[in-house]
Amino acid sequence: MDPRPQQPDPASRPSAAPSSAKPAWHAVEPAPPAEPVAAPSPVRAILLSAAGILLVVAVGVAVSARVGVLTLAATLAVAGSWRAVSPAGPPGLVVRSRGFDAVLCWSAAAVTTFLALTAPGLG
Repeated sequence: MDPRPQQPDPASRPSAAPSSAKPAWHAVEPAPPAEPVAAPSPVRAILLSAAGILLVVAVGVAVSARVGVLTLAATLAVAGSWRAVSPAGPPGLVVRSRGFDAVLCWSAAAVTTFLALTAPGLG
């Protein structure tokens, strides 16, 4: 004799849901499509970077190559600082993550400064 209780036959059970009911995954209505957000223009960052480069060239020609390279280092440091503190990042300067971009600009500024101060013949 089997001590387990007798299970009812699945075919004899009444259907719990009517056949016209929607499945559970259809019960939620889809959200309306989000309105597209206009991407910020990179023009301001590109113009400021171009102005920094033109300033570097002008100072390098007018004063000396060493001062021109130090101006380039200052431009890189400003670009790195701008990328570090800007909430979304200037569109023309965003390449990777905020930390990566800032450290890359600051490292390039430091190396450029070191080379400008130690290279002979830049007078």
